[in-house]
Amino acid sequence: MQMLRFAQHDRRFFHTFKPMAFDWLDRFQHRLEKEPDYAQKTLAAYRLGMKAKGSIIGVVIQPAMDCCEAARRLPVGKVYHPDQAPLLPLLDCPQGRRCQCLYRPVMSYQQAQP
Repeated sequence: MQMLRFAQHDRRFFHTFKPMAFDWLDRFQHRLEKEPDYAQKTLAAYRLGMKAKGSIIGVVIQPAMDCCEAARRLPVGKVYHPDQAPLLPLLDCPQGRRCQCLYRPVMSYQQAQP
């Protein structure tokens, strides 16, 4: 109820507020040890989403804060088709299955934003 009252008095709040509802999930996923078939399963799921004519148009690799040199050499923000995406963990990654880099879907509506 207080939030509603606040919103009625100051609508600027909604223009500057950036929700962080999934920050905990992002942190959790970065910390998980990868299954041996992480890349294959994850890319297959995104490939299926694309095949179903959903909003997924590709994947990007989201490097971890302390990523390896191999991950730093990847083109930033490059959108890959799941069939062409580098497999994670990268071959040169010294962290192996503890690599914290992730695949993230790229949605068609994200491309439309300025």
